Order: sequence, then structure tokens, then C-alpha cells
Amino acid sequence: MNLHNVAMVAAITTRSICYIKKMIKGKLLPNYVLLLLNKNEVLLPGQKNTTSEKEIIDLLENANIQFGMLHNNNINSDEAIKNITNRSEQVFIFSGYGGVILDKKTLATGKKFLHIHGGYLPDYKGSTTNYYSLIKENMMGASAIFLTKDIDAGPILLRKKFSPPKKLNEIDHNSDSEFRAKVLLECLENYVSLGDWKYELEDNSGGDTFYIIHPVLKHIAILKNSN
Repeated sequence: MNLHNVAMVAAITTRSICYIKKMIKGKLLPNYVLLLLNKNEVLLPGQKNTTSEKEIIDLLENANIQFGMLHNNNINSDEAIKNITNRSEQVFIFSGYGGVILDKKTLATGKKFLHIHGGYLPDYKGSTTNYYSLIKENMMGASAIFLTKDIDAGPILLRKKFSPPKKLNEIDHNSDSEFRAKVLLECLENYVSLGDWKYELEDNSGGDTFYIIHPVLKHIAILKNSN
């Protein structure tokens, strides 16, 4: 079914592809997808190769999902903000390039931005948090929130903990995306079932904020959970 009040802003990344595949399989489709194209020669965070653009377009066309394309990778650009503002949908699933934060202008559009954070909130906020939770608790997490001006501090709609995958070498492109996609789909299923957005935890205060993990610590996280 089409979710008439739900759209998506999607970077050309492995995560966006995973999200769209999961929604198609679950038969819960966004009403519209705005693709943020990367026309640079250098891959942006979250991109694995240059063939993803064709793959994501093929997925959308085959599922009859309406989409538009911006030759601009910045969701905070005037062009992107105008496109989002002019849409009738009130909730946008946000799957941007790694490290992108919505600025005041984007948040002021009056739309809600549904983000699936790669970590268990409120305990693990910030960047690459699943590597830290692997070291500390031997687990990974994903949490659905509506974005606010504060990093990973919006109200939590749904959060899940996951056991470490057997293959840890490509967590960022595989397991992390898959776990986030599962939380996204369940969150959308709850929305359809209830007819509204349900909050698991409205007070998302506290926890620790982490920064991009050092390569040595990342290697330790992988080795620790490979045994």
C-alpha cells in the first residue's frame, strides 16, 4: 500500500537501497522519493560504488513509486527545501549521506523527518555508535526518531537491540543498514496499524554522544566479536 502522508529523502547509498527494498518487500511504499544525486567523482559517506544510482532508480520504477531527482547532494540546499516544502506529505523518511545534519531552515519547513539512528538510544548518540556498543555490550542497535535541532535527541518511536552478525567486515553497508531497515519497517507497520505515530520514549535525554570511531578501536570491535 502507498503511505500517502509519507515521503522519503534518499541519498544514493547502500542504506537507502536497503530501506527501499525492505519497504517494497513489506508492501509499505512511500508516496514519493526525492533522490539526492552525487555528481562528484569522489564517493560520499554511505556510498559503496557508482552503480547504486541505477539500482535505486530501477527499484523505484519497478515498484511504481513516484520520485524526483536533484543534481545536488545537500538536503539543506534551497532547491531541496523548496521541493520538500511543496510536497503534500507531512513525514519524510530521511536517509542522507553519512554525517549530514539537518539545519534550521530544513527543520523549519514544518515537515517531520523520520530518521533511523544506527545505535540504541538514548544510550548511544552520535556517530558510528554500533562499534562502541559492540565493544561495551556485544550488541548493535537501531532507533527510529523524529529529528530535532539536537543530535539524536528527538522522541523515540521504536528501538531495538540486535546480536552481532557473523560477518563484521562490512557492518556499515550490510548489518547496520539491515537492522535500521527492520526498525523502519516495523515503525511504519505500527503507524498503519494505529493510524498515528506511536512514541516508545518521548524523553530521549541523557546517554553518551560518540564521535567517528578511531580505526584502531574499530578494528578492536571487529576482532572482539569475531571470536
